[in-house]
Amino acid sequence: MNDSKIIVQADKTVIKIHNLSVKGLNTQELENILINKLESMVRVIGVTGSSLEMDVYGLDEEAILKDEAGFIQAISLAEGITASEVTAIAYAKKICDVDFDHIPPKEGHSCMKERWLQNVFKSDDPSHRG
Repeated sequence: MNDSKIIVQADKTVIKIHNLSVKGLNTQELENILINKLESMVRVIGVTGSSLEMDVYGLDEEAILKDEAGFIQAISLAEGITASEVTAIAYAKKICDVDFDHIPPKEGHSCMKERWLQNVFKSDDPSHRG
């Protein structure tokens, strides 16, 4: 067996919207609404009764926050979501790059990214941070 490595680069921003009323949401309908509005790939990754979390690919957090009202309005088009005047984007964070060469060796049961993150928070070297 050869020692191949696969490197994946995802241009992804994680967004959380809070102070919503969510009941009976069809996540595929919401994803389709946002894909059409943003002209970008969207995946809903978390739903509670008062918040949504999603991955948006190909858009920076600045672009999302620049049109926060339009983004919330688009979300409100999905059946099962009710926004209010206090609905807001709690955060829009671009995922950080993981330097494959700085992932510590396996200790216990964890994936490579978990080990890298544990190493980042232990390290004083800011160049290891995304």
